[in-house]
Amino acid sequence: MPESGAIRAVTFDLDFTLWDLEHVIQRAEQRMQRFLAARYPRVSEHFDEEAMRRLRLRMAEEHPELRINVSAMRRASLRRIALTCGYGEDMVEAAFHVFMEGRHEVVPYDDVAPTLTALRRHYRIGALTNGNADVNRLALGEYFDFSVSAVEVGAAKPSRIIFEAACHRAGIAPGEMVHVGDEVHSDVLGAVRFGMGAVWLNRRGEPWPEDLERLPHVELADLSRLPTVLARWR
Repeated sequence: MPESGAIRAVTFDLDFTLWDLEHVIQRAEQRMQRFLAARYPRVSEHFDEEAMRRLRLRMAEEHPELRINVSAMRRASLRRIALTCGYGEDMVEAAFHVFMEGRHEVVPYDDVAPTLTALRRHYRIGALTNGNADVNRLALGEYFDFSVSAVEVGAAKPSRIIFEAACHRAGIAPGEMVHVGDEVHSDVLGAVRFGMGAVWLNRRGEPWPEDLERLPHVELADLSRLPTVLARWR
């Protein structure tokens, strides 16, 4: 565990930590496709859901510089679709807006609100994400004191840059903060290397990666025990 006094702040990854991203994205993409079919019908003639997914993967390979900016990546793929189908930038922005509306219709896991409510009494709470969800657009936003995204600082977890930005935003030292996330490499490795405490939220019961040495961290299957763990943190 990091050397410090009492823990003063907790940061959370968002996707797959506080909600199931797969279902959120699936619903958002279906909403966007319905919108495109109604307003820009030539898209449906060329691209179904799977074709759009393959295009995004190809765009990620062609433009690795956009990988930390998932919004820019999605806009780029929509721009390619618009060009193919003979539409303009209005289609890109309209479709992206519809997608992002759905992107923020999240359903938090059952343990999220009770845990955040308990933690708010004792800690500053931050969001630390590589994605494009904005906690300030969510009902959960009331629990958060600050947020940091990869696109905002130009670096994604596990880079120390994004963890450093979180500490700066909270106004505390790394050893006074604990980060909670579902990804071993992005969340646990990044936090530990920067000198923060780390909680691996392993909701799926996955094994520790064989290619990574064991790191000092706490592993939890859900968030219910997190307040107790933090209160005893040493």
